[in-house]
Amino acid sequence: MIKPKSGPFGEKILYYCKDCAKFINGQQVGRKYVFRCPICKTKNVAFGTEKSLKNFFHIDDEEEEVVEKKEEKVEETVENKGEEKVEK
Repeated sequence: MIKPKSGPFGEKILYYCKDCAKFINGQQVGRKYVFRCPICKTKNVAFGTEKSLKNFFHIDDEEEEVVEKKEEKVEETVENKGEEKVEK
């Protein structure tokens, strides 16, 4: 997970890309409250506390873990397929 920044009242501010559906490190664009996603390069980024973003976008902690596990499995299968080809 991305490390959150501190807000003025001690809350942690996170950035969430609506297109990627991931928490990201927001890159501020010239204007005051516009942020860009470093992954997909769009300006469709929301910011707020972790609790508010998860509540608004209906994100569960379990969903994040499932997505991370699926990504790990995909990486493992890609590595395994590469090893099998080398062995043949």
